[in-house]
Amino acid sequence: MNYPTLNWLVACVFSFGSQEEGLEGWATVDDRVMGGESKSKVMAMDAALHWEGDLSLESNGGFVSVRSPWNRGQLDKSSKVVMKARGSKGVYAMRLATSQVYYEPTHQAFFEVDETSWTTFSWSLSEFETTVLGRATGESFDVANVDAVGRIGIMKNDGNPGPFWLEVDFIRFE
Repeated sequence: MNYPTLNWLVACVFSFGSQEEGLEGWATVDDRVMGGESKSKVMAMDAALHWEGDLSLESNGGFVSVRSPWNRGQLDKSSKVVMKARGSKGVYAMRLATSQVYYEPTHQAFFEVDETSWTTFSWSLSEFETTVLGRATGESFDVANVDAVGRIGIMKNDGNPGPFWLEVDFIRFE
């Protein structure tokens, strides 16, 4: 599917709730695609991306994710990712995808949030570790490949089942 150029990629910023498009094209992908029982949903709430659901380890499950639409090649001058978020306890991963194929490598940086206060996270692109199907390869993201990033997302697969929520004020590429 072809999406129009997204303002967050052009400006290297996505400020949820304040852009005209809101969450257009953002979607959840949970372990249900592989027979698991986890479920999540994403919505705009209080000028933020609000993502909530229930992480289940039943039926070989164990992950929930939310991600942007696909649009490659617009982050070529970026060297870091900055995000402001808060949410329920647990470990989350900011993810960068360079392929639309699920079994191709992705790149992630982990973070933990606080339920009561907003935290701003900042990662150099070289801090993103490369994974294949959730397993670390021991390599880091090749920053020379930044123009190949076509999707960003957030995943929760920390092995702690139960309800969760996460709010994201903005994600910015600098």
